[in-house]
Order: sequence, then structure tokens, then C-alpha cells
Amino acid sequence: MAKSIKLRYFASLQEQAKVAEESLVTKLNTYQELYDSLAKRHGFNLSSSQVKVAVNDEFTTMENIILDQSTIVFIPPVAGG
Repeated sequence: MAKSIKLRYFASLQEQAKVAEESLVTKLNTYQELYDSLAKRHGFNLSSSQVKVAVNDEFTTMENIILDQSTIVFIPPVAGG
């Protein structure tokens, strides 16, 4: 079943995607599959083990099933001071 999702990008992922957010329809099942697909499309240089995923403002795991009508954020490591 196709799912409509909204993606938000931050830090290095936003720079590589060249957009802050995008909406798309996908038939992929897990957040892992989605990240892998986006990494190929946008040329992300971080592996999925280096990013966290949040769905509707809550952290989840890459193995969970993509929820329809959700907002997904892949969060790269960031340094702060």
C-alpha cells in the first residue's frame, strides 16, 4: 500500500538533499528501506547506522514500518559547543 509521507532534513543531510523538506508517496516498508532509497537519490554520505530516525516527533528504529501520513526526520550526528 502506498503511503504519503513528509520528510525533513537537517545539517549535512539537508545540504546534500538541497532541500529542507519534501513530500512523497512510497511503497517502501521500513525506515531503513526509505533511508537507503533517499541516500541513493540524494547522495547521502552517512550510513543508516550513523543517523537516528524520528517519526511524528518521537524516536523510532530503522526496522519499524513506515506510517502513512507521518512526518519523518533522519537526524545526522551534530557537534555542539
